[in-house]
Amino acid sequence: MTGPLVLAAQAGWVEADEVVYAAVLPDGPPLVLQGSGALVWHAALPGGSLEEVVGRVAAAAGTSADVVAADVAAFVDALVTVGLLVRS
Repeated sequence: MTGPLVLAAQAGWVEADEVVYAAVLPDGPPLVLQGSGALVWHAALPGGSLEEVVGRVAAAAGTSADVVAADVAAFVDALVTVGLLVRS
């Protein structure tokens, strides 16, 4: 599917000291997201299109969407692959 991105129903996450710990519950191994990974995670949480997520990351990083688009898309694809995000 190529629809809007949303947090998967079975995803759980917490944040401590600017580090995000996310896992597919109940048995998924935790992923540790920090720096740009945590930034993409927070940009994806409100949901929306990939373009919206890219725009949020670019705005937070103080750069243009063109600069971050490929890396954000690849990271979002990885989060979808492990089951933390879904395309509705």
